[in-house]
Order: sequence, then C-alpha cells, then structure tokens
Amino acid sequence: MMYLLDSNILINFLNGNKKEVNWIKNEKSKDSSLGFSLISRIEVLSLPKLKEEEIFQMEQFLSLLKQTYMGDDVVVLASALRRNLNLTLGDAIITATAISYKAIFVTNDKLLASKVKNLVEVISLNN
Repeated sequence: MMYLLDSNILINFLNGNKKEVNWIKNEKSKDSSLGFSLISRIEVLSLPKLKEEEIFQMEQFLSLLKQTYMGDDVVVLASALRRNLNLTLGDAIITATAISYKAIFVTNDKLLASKVKNLVEVISLNN
C-alpha cells in the first residue's frame, strides 16, 4: 500500500511539526511506500523566501520518497474533480494522483478531505 502525502504534510514535516515528523518516521521504519505528486514538489519548492540551503534540504528529503507522475488518466480524472467538486487545480491533480495510484491520501486539509473522502481513503494527522 502506498501513502500519497499532500503538500501540507510535506511542508509541516519540513517545518519540524511533531505529528508529521513522527508519522513519517514511523511509516519509513515500517518500510511503507510514501509518495508525493509532482505538483506537491512544485508547491514545496516554490515557498516564498526559501534559501538555497533549505531548497537543498527539501530536495534531499524528497529524494527519499517516491515522486509520482501524471499520465492521461490523472489528467482526465483531475479535470472531472475540478469541474464536479470545485477543487483548486493543485488539489484536483494531487487527489487524482492518489486515486490513480490507489494510494491512501494523507492530508491535513479538512475541506479537501471532506470533498474527496468518498473517492479515496483519506488520513488526517490532525485527528
């Protein structure tokens, strides 16, 4: 089973938030498959005021996880999710990626989780 980590999970981990750090370390110790969308990589690396050293550290961390890619199935599904659920483009692509990869979607975005919980298994670390 694969877990697809939303951008907010990655950002919170990189900021040292204990819940995300502990959860990711625990899953890595169990050899769980942890992945992220190409969109999440863009969102993480485009945070304002990042210094070169921080970008390097983020890239090092992301290299330990599986980056997923967008095939036509993700494009079609993301378009439908955006159209039917009024999701942002990023949320639609990330959610479509989780669905396409049959992954458990890990997000702390309560609104997004409530919109997609019938389409993909969702875990929130805020619970």
